[in-house]
Amino acid sequence: MENKVIQLQKIEKFKNFLGNKTHGLKKCHDLGFNIPKFVALPSVISVELLGDEIFRTEIVAEVLKIIKSEKYAVRSSALIEDGKKHSFAGQFLTKINLKDNELDEAIKEVLTQSEQILKGKLDNFSIIIQEYIVADIAGVTFTRNPDGGREMIIEYGFCEGEKIVSGKIKPKKIAFHWNNQLNLDIPVEFIKNKIIEKFKDLEIKNGFPQDIEWCIKDGIFYILQTRAITTIMQKQYEQIIYLENFLPKNKKYFFEKTEICEISSRPSIVAYDLLNLIYSKNGPVDNIYKKYGINYKHTDFLVIIGNELFIDKEKEIQGLLPAYSCLQGKNFIPKIYKLSKLLPTIKNLFLLNKIKTNNYDALFEHLKAEIEKNNNKKLNLKSALNFFLINYALIFETNLLASLSIKKVNLLLKNETMNFTEILSGHSFFIDLNKYKIIIPRGLTGNSLDLSDRSCFKANEDTGKKINKNITDWWNNMSKYKRELFHARIVEAIIYNRLREFGRWLTIKNISLLRNLLCAYAEKNGLGDSENIFFANLDDILNNKIKKTACIHRRNIYNKYNHFKLPEKLISSIINVKSKMVGVSAGLAGGILQDQKTIEANKNKKEKVILYTEILSPDLTKYFNKIAGIVSNNGGLLSHLAIMARENNIPVIVGFSIKNNTIKLGDHVQIDGVHGMIMKRSDKQRN
Repeated sequence: MENKVIQLQKIEKFKNFLGNKTHGLKKCHDLGFNIPKFVALPSVISVELLGDEIFRTEIVAEVLKIIKSEKYAVRSSALIEDGKKHSFAGQFLTKINLKDNELDEAIKEVLTQSEQILKGKLDNFSIIIQEYIVADIAGVTFTRNPDGGREMIIEYGFCEGEKIVSGKIKPKKIAFHWNNQLNLDIPVEFIKNKIIEKFKDLEIKNGFPQDIEWCIKDGIFYILQTRAITTIMQKQYEQIIYLENFLPKNKKYFFEKTEICEISSRPSIVAYDLLNLIYSKNGPVDNIYKKYGINYKHTDFLVIIGNELFIDKEKEIQGLLPAYSCLQGKNFIPKIYKLSKLLPTIKNLFLLNKIKTNNYDALFEHLKAEIEKNNNKKLNLKSALNFFLINYALIFETNLLASLSIKKVNLLLKNETMNFTEILSGHSFFIDLNKYKIIIPRGLTGNSLDLSDRSCFKANEDTGKKINKNITDWWNNMSKYKRELFHARIVEAIIYNRLREFGRWLTIKNISLLRNLLCAYAEKNGLGDSENIFFANLDDILNNKIKKTACIHRRNIYNKYNHFKLPEKLISSIINVKSKMVGVSAGLAGGILQDQKTIEANKNKKEKVILYTEILSPDLTKYFNKIAGIVSNNGGLLSHLAIMARENNIPVIVGFSIKNNTIKLGDHVQIDGVHGMIMKRSDKQRN
C-alpha cells in the first residue's frame, strides 16, 4: 500500500480497500456538500492495526497530523456495509466524542467488535476517523418512505445524532410529498440551510432514494453519511418518479380506487371510452338518476394513472352533492364548502333517501330476460354498443338499489354482534335463493368491463343451504319485535346482493359480444394482432379512422406501466393520525411479550416471542432469529434497528410503555406494525 492513512483526494485510487460509507462521503464532498474532515484506514491494514499496538500508535499519530480537531469519531466502513440490498445499519461499533488520547483504544474496540461480527475476516473491514461535530440539531432523513411510499421523512432532535439512530429518544418527525410542501411546519434552521432541497438533490444525483444522517452546527449544515434505502426496489422507485411527474404540484388532490375501479382496474383505451359513455350526459347513469328525479352532473371524475383506473373524489362527490368538498375537509373527509350549492345538494340527498327498494322481483325478471335472451341475431358494432348502454342502465339501477338496501341493513346491525357479511355466509337461514336462478349464457369470456380481459368467466351461483350457528344463536336471542323489524330488510338485502351478481353476468355478456365484434373488425381492417383494436379510440373505430401505428404506440405506452402496483389512495398531503403508538416496520406478529432478560433465560424454548424493550438499540438484531416482533417505548422509523427489522420482515411498533398499560410481560399479544397497534390475545385466539 502506498498510504496507510488515506485522505480524501486519494480515496478513488484505493476504492477496493474502502467501504461504501467512505465512498459515499467522498461523493458528497465532490457534489459540494459540507462533510466533517476525515481520513480512511484501508481494510488491508486492519489485522495488523488490531494486533500491533506500536503500529496503531503510529497510525493515530499520522491521523492527528492530518485532522486537527477538538473531538473525534471512529466509525466502521466495512466492505459489506451500506450495500444495495443490506445496510448492516448500526451493526458495527461507533465511538464518538473522543479526545485525541482516546483514539488508540477506540480503534481497537471497533476492530475487536467487527472481528467478532465478521468471524475474523478483518480484511473486509475499513475504518473512518472523522472530526466529531457536537451538533445543535441532528437527524436522519429518508428521501422516500422505506416502506415504498413517495414521501420524504425527516426525524430530528436538538441533540447528538447518535441518540436518534440508536433509538434512545423518540425524535420529532415531519413527512411530506416532494411536490406538495404547502403549510409545512419546519424549524427555521431548515429553511435557512435549504436542507429539504439538499436532500432532494442528494437523491437525484445518486439516482436512488437515500438514507441520510446529518447535523447542523453553528448554522452550518453537514452530511455525516448517505446510503441507498435497502427496502425500496428499483421498480418501486420508477413508480415513485412516475407519480412525482404525473401528480399536481403544490395543489390539493385526492384520487382513490373505489368500487367503480373494480369493474375495469386497468382499462384499455376502448374500455376507458366505454366507462366515460356510461357516466356521460344522457348516459345510463344519468338516465337512472333522472328516473328518480335526481340532478346528476358528469364531472369527468375517471382518471387513468399508470394504466390503472382512479376516481377523482372531489369531482365525483360534486356530481351529486355539489356543496361538498373532500379537499377542504380534515383528512379529506367531505364537508359542506359551497353554500351556494346547498339547496340542490339537500334535494339530491332527500331524493336518494326517498328511493324505495322493494321492487326487486321486477328487477330480477328484467335481468333474467336480458341475460337469457338469445343474441343469435347479427348485430353491427353501433347496435351492440347501444344495446350495451341500454342494458347498463338496468345494471346501474340494480347496483344503486342494492347499495341503498345494504346500507339500511348495516344501520340496523350497527349495535348488533352480527354483521351483514356474516349474514350473507349463512343466507339460507333467512331465504331460499333457489327462486332467483338464471341460466348462464354460453361463450362468456372475461370477468370485468375491460374488453381485453380474456380470463375464464367465473359465475357465483351460490344458492345452496349453509349452516351458521352464530346466526342461529343471535337470531334466537332476539326479541320477536326486532325479528319482525329485521327480517324483511335482511331478506331484501340478500336478494339485492344476488341481483348485483346477475348484473355482472349481463355486463360480461355484452362485453363478450362487443369484444367479438371488435376483433372481427380488427381482422377485417388488417390491424395484425386483434388486441391492437383495444387501444384505438372508440370514435375512431365507429368512424373507420383507425391507424394501426397509433394503436401499437398506445399499446406500448400501456404495457410500460404493467408492473406498477399503485396505492389505493393518492393524496396531496400526509394524513397524520394522532396516536402514541406508531408502526416503524410493517407486518403482523403474535407471541409472548418478553424482555431481553427473559429471552436470554429461556434460550431453549421454541415459543413465539414479541420482544419488549425501552430503546430500539441496534444490538437487538442478535435476537432476530428468536423473535416474531418488537415493541419499544422509544425509537423512530429511521433508527438503525428499524431499518434492520424492515430488511428482515420483523414487525416493530414504538411508543408503548409497559408501565402505563394493562398489557404486561408474559401476556400473549398481537402486534400490527402498519397501524402501530398491540392487542392482548385470549387463549382461544392463540389456538
